Amino acid sequence: MRRVKSAAVLAMLMLATAPALAGSIGFVDAERAVASVKEGQAKLREFEAWAEPERQRVEALQARMNDLRQQINQQSAVAAEEALEELRQRELDARREFEEARRAFQRQLEAKQNEFLGDVAVKVGTVASEYGKTNGYDAIFVLNAQPLVFVAESADITDTIIKLYDERYPLTGE
Repeated sequence: MRRVKSAAVLAMLMLATAPALAGSIGFVDAERAVASVKEGQAKLREFEAWAEPERQRVEALQARMNDLRQQINQQSAVAAEEALEELRQRELDARREFEEARRAFQRQLEAKQNEFLGDVAVKVGTVASEYGKTNGYDAIFVLNAQPLVFVAESADITDTIIKLYDERYPLTGE
């Protein structure tokens, strides 16, 4: 009987102290942090400046393809079959060129995004890790990397990490 009482008391103590034993867990919205720190904003501007001419080229190819489609639709009832076939071939060539350029641009976009923002993302992770160690966190997770049902606002340390990042890595020339 005495063992049962001791076990019950021990279980109650464990349940009562479980929240204290759980430690602190934090979450960082890494995407928002990378896009919000000053260095990340500068890198995003560089990235967009790099991407804009290529985006315009792909859009011009798409417009050319759409123009040819429109010409085919407009002339399908009145043009000779040879002329329509030539337009269809030009439209097919334009569609292939557009699709190839779009896919290549998408691959380049992903690679360049990593090139421009990868270093900032690593630094955000380092700042978050050091912040967690310094402030007694047991774990800091990347928000949106895993499905979560609930995260308390107090557990989201993104704004703190952004502030610490900008203090540690100030942009020169501002």
